[in-house]
Amino acid sequence: MTEPNQLLVGLFPTIQVQAEIEAHRKDWWWPKDCSFPPEERLHLTLQYLDDQQGDAERRLRAALAAVCARRLQLTLDSSCTWNNDVSVVQPSEHEGLRRLQRDISCVLLQAGFSLQVRGRGWNPHVTIARDSERAARPISLKPIRWTATEFRLVRSHFTHPFRHEALASYPLH
Repeated sequence: MTEPNQLLVGLFPTIQVQAEIEAHRKDWWWPKDCSFPPEERLHLTLQYLDDQQGDAERRLRAALAAVCARRLQLTLDSSCTWNNDVSVVQPSEHEGLRRLQRDISCVLLQAGFSLQVRGRGWNPHVTIARDSERAARPISLKPIRWTATEFRLVRSHFTHPFRHEALASYPLH
């Protein structure tokens, strides 16, 4: 049985930032059974939703188009492995990023959508590995500067191989 698709609203790093994340990832010592998302799928999740089609998808796109936010100057400056064996890089605290996540969540709730990411539990990060128990990270992460100029709506297909389908992008001004 295949899992249903999900929709992801997120920030996707530029090719340069992807390369810097990959360079940091190569500095780790990884256990043999861990898995790595491909560079082009690296992202910082702002919201997850159940898949939508037809009128609901159009309503969703219109709600996201109403979000007005500024470009974000993010700094990825820490990395770790969480208790669930997921390894991540994380941005320094950024009020603009938190505001964008809240604004997206608000417009989606107002449009009648159920959200899978709750504001208080949201911990911004980019996943760099899964099943990474006992991974050893370098002592420090050279800060990675990332200017986020858009957020995207993506359909995640839980197929083999897993894939993302870009549906829309929304500029940050």
